[in-house]
Amino acid sequence: MLAHLLWAAVAVYAVHNAARVVLAFAPVSAKGTEVEEIAIPDDLMAFAMSQSEQWAQEEAVRAIQQNYELWKDWNRVRAAMSIGRMPS
Repeated sequence: MLAHLLWAAVAVYAVHNAARVVLAFAPVSAKGTEVEEIAIPDDLMAFAMSQSEQWAQEEAVRAIQQNYELWKDWNRVRAAMSIGRMPS
């Protein structure tokens, strides 16, 4: 009987450690939830795509998304990108 309990304990320990390894390599966002896709307005997307290099376009999109996450206001993002304001 003791041997059966020891094997059960070994199995539980192995599953516990395997779960920790899987969680260590699982992709998660900073908040631990799925990353939501932000719909960037057309004028800001046009600004980002007006950059000549692909890496610059990606950086502009990233900056736009980060600024929107910070302020939750597209007009403040436009002002930060030196585009101007849209009437509300």
